[in-house]
Amino acid sequence: MNKKVIVDSLMYLVVFAAIQVAVGIVAGFLRQTHEATPMLTIATSIVSGLLTIAIFAWRHWAPVSGKYINQRPWFTLFWVACLAGGSAMPLTFALEQTGLTMPDSYTQLFKEIMQHDLGFIAVGILAPVAEEMVFRGAILRRLLEATGRRKAWIAIVVTSALFGVVHGNMVQGINAFVLGLLLGWMYVRTRSVVPGIVFHFTNNAIAFFSFRLLPDAADKTLLEFYGGNMTRVLLAVAFSLMIFGAALYQLNLRLCRLPEGKS
Repeated sequence: MNKKVIVDSLMYLVVFAAIQVAVGIVAGFLRQTHEATPMLTIATSIVSGLLTIAIFAWRHWAPVSGKYINQRPWFTLFWVACLAGGSAMPLTFALEQTGLTMPDSYTQLFKEIMQHDLGFIAVGILAPVAEEMVFRGAILRRLLEATGRRKAWIAIVVTSALFGVVHGNMVQGINAFVLGLLLGWMYVRTRSVVPGIVFHFTNNAIAFFSFRLLPDAADKTLLEFYGGNMTRVLLAVAFSLMIFGAALYQLNLRLCRLPEGKS
């Protein structure tokens, strides 16, 4: 892998991290001079998302075009949403078996965002677009130029690992790494960030609306949610895996490659 590719990929990651840090510093200053509120947390997420999208689009680090959408791949995107929906419960169950838990600070941040209506703009819309532009549209795209299609798996794994690390904790990190493999696979097949954005949107929307509808469930394991009945948990996981498997099969048939650099 040539040095230019590595330098560019690291630059994209550093710029992404720098935006989060810079906005976080400003937010920290505001917390010292104003009352800390959930709205400030959400505003921080919204501003960092908008800045990320604007900078990566302006610098053409994540090339964007309407070519994929112009193909009207609506049924394919339906299966992308099904893939996201089908992966949520099995992955949650697997992570619970590890015994890992999110730090209290991350849990509190999650609740603050989810409790506010504008939280959906931050986590459901801007985060999917910004993160897919950075990690698939910029970093993965650049790494693929070096690895080529035959060794695309190397670029996918590296990008997924970086995607996991930036989440800052083991639970979200492992979750992001696994989902990053699926997101990377879809990008390699299409050279478009659109499927990834739809997947990311669906995944985050499920989390958001699940919390809004069942706020008490956020502090429960799947076993606790199903009243301590492991049979029900396993049946729910099995049903989700069937949706996941059907979606993966359909996408393997339907995802098509676009010319290099198109999104």
